[in-house]
Amino acid sequence: MDKEVSDVLKQFSPIPASERHQRWLLKRHPIGDPSVDDFLFVEDVVPMPPPGAMLVRCIWLSLDPFQRLTWNATPRNAEIVPLYGTLLGDIVGEVVLSNHPGFARGDIINEVLGWQNYALSEGRGHYIHNRAGARKVDTALGPISTACGVLGRTGLTAYFSITRELVPKPGETMVVSTAAGAVGSLAVQIAKIMGARVVGLTSTEEKCDWITELGCDATINYKTVNNLGTAIARAAPQGVDMYYDNVGGPIADAVLGNMNAGGRVTRVGVSANYSQVNDDGTPWTWPGNQPMFIIHDYIRDYPDGLVQLSNWIKDGRLTYREDVIDGLENAVAGWLDMMTGGNRGKRIVRIGPNPDGIA
Repeated sequence: MDKEVSDVLKQFSPIPASERHQRWLLKRHPIGDPSVDDFLFVEDVVPMPPPGAMLVRCIWLSLDPFQRLTWNATPRNAEIVPLYGTLLGDIVGEVVLSNHPGFARGDIINEVLGWQNYALSEGRGHYIHNRAGARKVDTALGPISTACGVLGRTGLTAYFSITRELVPKPGETMVVSTAAGAVGSLAVQIAKIMGARVVGLTSTEEKCDWITELGCDATINYKTVNNLGTAIARAAPQGVDMYYDNVGGPIADAVLGNMNAGGRVTRVGVSANYSQVNDDGTPWTWPGNQPMFIIHDYIRDYPDGLVQLSNWIKDGRLTYREDVIDGLENAVAGWLDMMTGGNRGKRIVRIGPNPDGIA
C-alpha cells in the first residue's frame, strides 16, 4: 500500500521525490532571551493539499521582532505557537499545486504561513496576524521579496501609522526609535515626505550615517550618549510633537519627557519588553489597557497603500534596504542577531529561488 500511495504522489505532484519539507519548530517556550536551543529544525515528507487548499513553495520569510511574543506560553495580542508547532512568519511564495478555487498554480502569494520551505494554505490567513488572508502579489509594484517588507505589512504599518494616526504637519518634529530598522527606516522617510522634521534614534554610528542619508535632520546613537533625554532636548530644541515608538522601555521614557503639550504617540512595538520576565517568573505580556497600532484596522485600504508606497519608490522619494539571510536553516540565528541590532533595514530569509522570469 505504501508503495502504491508513493507512486500516485510521484505521478501527480510537481515536487521532486527527493525534495523534503523543512520546518523550524518551537522546542520549548523561552523564558527571557531566546536561544537556538529553544528551537528544532526538522525534515519530513512534503505534504499534499486537500480539497480547498493549496501547496505553496515558500521563497521569502520575514523576520520580525513581534514573533518573540508568539513563543511565550501566555501571550496577549499574539497567536501562540504550540510546543513542536511551526514558527509563525510572513511568507512570499509560489503556488505549486492548488485545489483552491481562488488560486492557481504559478500564483505568487503573501500570507502568514510559517518558517518552512513548503506550506499548506486554505487562504484564510490568521485571526490575529493576517486577517486579510492570502493575497496575490502584484509583480508590477516591485520585486516579490518586497511583499515581506516595504510592499507588505512592514511598509503598510509605517504608511498607515503615520498618514492616518500621527498625521504630521509641516515643520513639526517627530522622533523615531530604531530608525534604522525595517519599519523605522520607512517611517523616517514618510514623515519627511509629509514635511516633518525627523530625529532618528539608533545604535551605531554606521546606522546614524545611513538614516541621515534617508533624511533625518538629527541622529542620536543612544548607546553612546550619557543622558538620552538631554540629547533629545538638544536635537529637538522646540520639543517633540510626535513619537514613533518601536521599542518602549527607557528610550520611550526619554522621548516622552520631551513631548510638547498635545503631542502624539503611535506605539508600533515595544521590543524592549518582549523577552522580559515578570517577578513571578512568567513572561511579559502586552497590558490590555495600553493601546497599540493595529495594521488590520486598515485592511480595506491595503491596495491603495501599496500603490502609494510603490509610486514613492519609483519616484525616488522612498528607498528601502533588504538585509538578506540565505537558507531557512539560518533563520533562527538571523532572528537572534536582528534582536541585538545586527540588521540594516528589513531582514528577510531567502528560502529558495524566485520563479524564472520573476524579479
